[in-house]
Amino acid sequence: MRKWLNALERKLYRYNIPPIMKYIVFAMGGVFALDLLLGMTTAYTSRVNLIGYLTLDIPLVLRGQVWRLVTWLFVPQQNSMLWMLISLYFYYMIGTTLENRWGARRFLIYYVIGAVANIIGAFIAHALTGYGYGVNTFLYYSLFLAFAALYPDMQFMLFFFLPVKAKWLALIDIVYFLIAIITGGANLRMAAIASLVNVALFFGEDLYQLGRRVYFQWQRKRRVAGQRRAVFRRGPVSAGPARLFPMAAQASMAAVIPFGC
Repeated sequence: MRKWLNALERKLYRYNIPPIMKYIVFAMGGVFALDLLLGMTTAYTSRVNLIGYLTLDIPLVLRGQVWRLVTWLFVPQQNSMLWMLISLYFYYMIGTTLENRWGARRFLIYYVIGAVANIIGAFIAHALTGYGYGVNTFLYYSLFLAFAALYPDMQFMLFFFLPVKAKWLALIDIVYFLIAIITGGANLRMAAIASLVNVALFFGEDLYQLGRRVYFQWQRKRRVAGQRRAVFRRGPVSAGPARLFPMAAQASMAAVIPFGC
C-alpha cells in the first residue's frame, strides 16, 4: 500500500501544489463569519441559513446541488466564537505540521482520500436509509490521528492548564470513533468508518507491525511466567547429604579409608 501511495505522490510532482491547510482554515473561518453576519435579523432582512446551503445533503445533491460535494468540507463545527477560534488554530497547527512533515502533495492525498471516502459513505447511508448526509467532524479527527501517530509525545495544554500528550488525546478520539460506529445511526456510522480509511492506508502497515511486536512480547512474557510457575510448583531440587553437608561427608570418608592407602 505504501508503494501505491508513493507512486501516486510521484504523479503529482508534475503539478505545482501549494499547501492547502491554511486555505481550508481560512474558508472555514470565512463561512463561520458570513453565516454569523447573514444570521442577524433586522427590520428589513430575514435570517439566512448559509450552512444549510453548504452541507453534504445527498437528496439535494441528487437534485443538482453538486457544489455540496465540496462545500461541506468548510462547514464550521462550532457555534461559539471562542471555541471556533480555538478549533481553527488547532486545525491550522496540526495541518501545517503534517504538510511540513509529508509535503503538500502527500497531505493532499491523505485529505482527499478521507473526503472522498466520506462522500461515498454518505451515498451508502442514503441507499440504506433513504436519506444520507455527511459531516466533516471525523474527517478532521483523522488529521489529528495522523499527527498523534507521527508526534505521539507532543504535549497540548488541555483546558489551558493540563499538559496531555498527543497519544492520549488520540485515544480519546478513537473512543469517539468507536461510540459513533457502535451506537450511531447509519450516517454517523458511515462517516466514522470512512474517516478511518485514510488512516488505515497511511498507517495500516505500521500498526500491523506494532501489533505483531506487542503480541510477540506478550507471548514471550507469558511463556517465561509459565516456566516460573512450573518451577515453583515442583519446588527446589532435592539435594543429597553430600551436597547438604560436604565437610561431614569428606570426614566420614577419611575415617573409613585406611591411612596410607
